[in-house]
Amino acid sequence: MIAKNSLNNQLPNEIKSTFKELNMLKHLRIAGITKSFGFSCAYIFQLIFCMIFENKNWFRMLESKKATDIPAKDTVYRFLNQSTFNWRRFLLSLVASVIGKV
Repeated sequence: MIAKNSLNNQLPNEIKSTFKELNMLKHLRIAGITKSFGFSCAYIFQLIFCMIFENKNWFRMLESKKATDIPAKDTVYRFLNQSTFNWRRFLLSLVASVIGKV
């Protein structure tokens, strides 16, 4: 899946080029989605994003051998439900950028 120690090489090549072209991490920062402690927001976001396209769920990931390399379930839930993160601004910024490229 994604290795914690190498944040630059954690995405599959197909997704890495998309993240780079759309500046996904820049849009996260614009929306106020930044690290407060622990794992970085970029790492958690990329982990969740990759799981969607690899047809995996969090429960199976926690049971696998890679469970020591990934954040706990509570970390992901706090990331997704953080009240200070403006997910609408993130989506609006991302969509505006995509429309501009089209």
